[in-house]
Amino acid sequence: MRIGKRWWVGVSLAIALGCVGCGGPFLVFPGGSLSGEVVSDPPVNWAFVDSSFMDLEVRPADPYSVTVNYFVVDGLLYIDPAPDRTWSQYLVEDDRVRARFGFDDRVYLLRAVLVSAAGDPYMDFDPARMVYRLEAR
Repeated sequence: MRIGKRWWVGVSLAIALGCVGCGGPFLVFPGGSLSGEVVSDPPVNWAFVDSSFMDLEVRPADPYSVTVNYFVVDGLLYIDPAPDRTWSQYLVEDDRVRARFGFDDRVYLLRAVLVSAAGDPYMDFDPARMVYRLEAR
């Protein structure tokens, strides 16, 4: 039995659409509100996170979540969004975000502080980039 291309596309679409209510993004597809245990007092040092990606929720009024790369320098958590991304535009409008790492179900309440243009006391970022430090609200 040969399975056609349309079948694979249909199955992929069904999985993606079926996961809209899964509590976050699914692979490359954005999602809604992140599900999990909400942590309102996030850690000061993020050196413990060891996954390559995190789920980031922006636009609290109508949650929009994506899976993004992040980096930790001296225990501080940073993201470097491309300015043309939809979620990056939402971040400019409202700095309140929520983050979830890897298979951990904890969701951290954070705010994104633009550090590239204003200068960061911890790092010397290129002012042409939009680098944000994520910190406690």
